[in-house]
Amino acid sequence: MGTLQHVSKWGSSLAVRIPKAVAEQCQIIEGSSVQLETCSDGIIIRKRTYDLATMVDQITSDNIHDEQDFGVPLGKETW
Repeated sequence: MGTLQHVSKWGSSLAVRIPKAVAEQCQIIEGSSVQLETCSDGIIIRKRTYDLATMVDQITSDNIHDEQDFGVPLGKETW
């Protein structure tokens, strides 16, 4: 689907509005992560997807969080 949009100034950056119909079709909502890619004649905007296996592979001893203590169980959960 092609749609004509205008580039606007937003602070010191530039912005393009994503029409509601396009956002809905691509399942993009406010706060979604997108990736910008340049090509020879333009910009490609892709919805960022996450792959659990890739994220787990990126865990190192330098970026792993310490174990958290949330106190004693309050319901039917078991520790």
